Amino acid sequence: MKTGIIGGTFDPLHNGHLYIARQAMEEYGLSEVWFMPAGMPYFKEKKQVTPAEERLLMTRLGIAGKPGFVCSDYEVRKEGRTYTAETLTALAAAYPDRRFYFILGADSLLQMKTWYKPELIFQHAVILCAGRAGEKELQAGISELQERFRESGCDIRQIHCENKRISSTMIRELVRKGGDIRGLVPERVLSYIAEKKLYR
Repeated sequence: MKTGIIGGTFDPLHNGHLYIARQAMEEYGLSEVWFMPAGMPYFKEKKQVTPAEERLLMTRLGIAGKPGFVCSDYEVRKEGRTYTAETLTALAAAYPDRRFYFILGADSLLQMKTWYKPELIFQHAVILCAGRAGEKELQAGISELQERFRESGCDIRQIHCENKRISSTMIRELVRKGGDIRGLVPERVLSYIAEKKLYR
């Protein structure tokens, strides 16, 4: 079974995440896409991040009723730091009947060589990249990763989609300034942010 995984802090989940996931599902014939909020992302330890349970709930609300989309609490339940390499290694062992496809944006892809044990990521998942960086920079980055991690089975493919130019950082800043985020996040996420007075 071809299973996509899209991770991140999801602080909050936004429509750009949903768009990329749907494009990946349709273009590569994925049976499901698992949305996996990070518990304690090691690269954001010094930043203020909304509690994991609230981010998990927003993710569940945001994908509810959308065919093929599943919310996973795997990294939220895991104690300590969360690393993509460890998550994918564990999932590959737990679900040998699935082929995992890790979905991310170009900006993240270009940083992958600095991630924790990237060779394990390439061993256990096909990488599906939604282009955000300049085309030449992205292609150069893909070529570098494929050369460096060739022995790990590095397989990087592009998701052909529009650049929605939505980010969680932008949404949090808009809310802080009293701006309107309608249309940037799913309606249920919008209601939750308003009800809990998040990001103010």
